[in-house]
Amino acid sequence: MRATRCLLAVAGSGLALAAAASAAPPQQVVLPGPVPYLTPIPPLTGTTALPQLFMAVRLGVENAERVAVGVDSEGHAVRVRVRQRLTVHGKGDYQLAIGAPILDVRQAPGSQSSPGLRTDQLLWAGFSPGRKVLAADVILRPRKAAPYLPVSLRVSREGDQAVLTVSNATKTPQPVYSGTVRLPELARLLDETRRASLAGVRLKGTYATFIGQVSTRKERVVISAPLRVRGELSLPGQAPVPFDRTLGDGGPESFRVAIRGAGVPRVHLEAAPAAVVRLLRPPGAPSWAESVRRRPLPAADLLERLMTTRMQLVRADQFQAFLSDPDADGKSRTVYEYRTVAFTPHPTVATSTGTGGGTDVLLVVLAVLGSVALAGGGLVAWAHS
Repeated sequence: MRATRCLLAVAGSGLALAAAASAAPPQQVVLPGPVPYLTPIPPLTGTTALPQLFMAVRLGVENAERVAVGVDSEGHAVRVRVRQRLTVHGKGDYQLAIGAPILDVRQAPGSQSSPGLRTDQLLWAGFSPGRKVLAADVILRPRKAAPYLPVSLRVSREGDQAVLTVSNATKTPQPVYSGTVRLPELARLLDETRRASLAGVRLKGTYATFIGQVSTRKERVVISAPLRVRGELSLPGQAPVPFDRTLGDGGPESFRVAIRGAGVPRVHLEAAPAAVVRLLRPPGAPSWAESVRRRPLPAADLLERLMTTRMQLVRADQFQAFLSDPDADGKSRTVYEYRTVAFTPHPTVATSTGTGGGTDVLLVVLAVLGSVALAGGGLVAWAHS
């Protein structure tokens, strides 16, 4: 009888705990994406405050970049140059500024306007008749820009072999939530995240419903952007050794390539942000919703997977714009090209403040525009370019 009373007491306490948990108020917790919750760089920033910007409501900007990285014989980045192509869609005026550690700026082929240069700022101002291309070749200060490149290279000699080591340089520790989220909702959110990743589109803002307390795990999780890396390692007189790997996404964060022979090794590779595929593949089913219907999966594991994969996609999205897109909602795509070069330092460019050249004329225009915008409550008038 006494044992029965004890069992009833234990059962009663369990029911009370279950009732308390079910009575706990739900909380809507915002998940990572599309706003980056990770490190602020990239896109790169400069040392000077950006001027007041203006872009007509009807305008949108699409951003495409090719980052050319020159590396020395040991794989260290000694040059960083960006060809940025902004395509303005819509009709209206614009006044844009892009910050970065800039040495020099030049008009790139295909541009329908000339860029301006101020200390650590690339400037554009003018009018779009419906579609306008703004393209610039931007030379960056390598010591300031190189730490934020997505991959790091090391070239070394091991006996009669030259060895290239390629490492994912996007890793960063991040906090992860813990708490109670129902399995069907976790499955739905994982399926939504997977669809966005495979389609190559930016994550949409969403939230998860936590039941009861939400906490942050004490240990941080290391997040990295998945990267597709393709290229070749070569030596004089030898057939190049090609490679095509994905860094991250639950796989290795580095790899090695070796080639036998004498001479100075040369590297040529391209790296670009990639989709999260492996970590978002549902086990034993075509979808996460179907997978949790077939067999129970640990909710805590699914919550961690949801948080970390979304942060990986946010991190990858950051590296889609090494230089910033003036349109926060615009589409950006960036490819990083690394190539062995004979290094000669680029001469320091003194930023002019006179009125003798095209860049200086644009600076004068922007200065006038800033005063007009401030005085006129945002109304801007100038000669369209």
